[in-house]
Amino acid sequence: MKRKISEIMDITSELPEECIADIISKTSPPDACRMSLVSQTFSSVAASNFVWEALLPPDHQQIISESVSSSPSLNILSKKDLYFSLCDNPILIGNGNRSFTIHKWSGKKCYMLGARELGIIWGDVAQYWKWYSLAESPVLPKSRFSEVAHLVNVCWLHVWGTIETKILSPNTRYGAYLIYTIGDRFRGLDKPVKLSVRFLDEIRCDFINAHLLSTTSMDIDAPEEENARFPRDREDKWMEIEMGEFFNYDQVDRVVEMQLRETEVLNWKSGLVIHGIEVRPKDLR
Repeated sequence: MKRKISEIMDITSELPEECIADIISKTSPPDACRMSLVSQTFSSVAASNFVWEALLPPDHQQIISESVSSSPSLNILSKKDLYFSLCDNPILIGNGNRSFTIHKWSGKKCYMLGARELGIIWGDVAQYWKWYSLAESPVLPKSRFSEVAHLVNVCWLHVWGTIETKILSPNTRYGAYLIYTIGDRFRGLDKPVKLSVRFLDEIRCDFINAHLLSTTSMDIDAPEEENARFPRDREDKWMEIEMGEFFNYDQVDRVVEMQLRETEVLNWKSGLVIHGIEVRPKDLR
């Protein structure tokens, strides 16, 4: 005699909650959320601190303790709520010129170097660059940092930043992105610039052509350059362009350098506003 489906034993009801929690903790954040729909037991376990502690970066508590902007309320959140808070609300770390977030779909670490954390040729010379706070320039997109760099007038454009791989998630492919916008009055930014990402212990440095202006901002058709990169608009109203990528192997301590430069045409340029450089996992939803 065939048994009714309702009479078939649900194996999940026979598993100890500790076993279910251990299984879910070895999946991914999206999987943990989906598993909460399986049953009432799964829903309770999938939201537990045990599961989300495992999905958070191992050193998240240390990062939070060193933050200069995080609220004390982070310490009383459940691990699940803390996870999503760190996904959606960057915290400032170090001297306030870096920010930390979590990649929502993978739980891997993301960092952004603010403009003050970058090297900028003539960046402290008011004739060439000016530094603005949000209060001084309300027309700019919202910034997570206290200041952004505004290009006044240079012919030699060179901006770079570095990050240590030991603070990133291991065994992960990362991309580096220049985060910026273009002011209302700009000039000379229609010429291609060079972008690169490399490990500092490597002699070779390969540059790729890129255009800081979007194709809609150009008065002419987009240049047909093989492999040239163009920016895209972000949800936070800034623009971004990929500078390059690298793979962060486990147990390898190296320094990654990211560069933007235009030192060949040497035309006078103005109107570029730099927010920073973001380093985040690639090829993940």
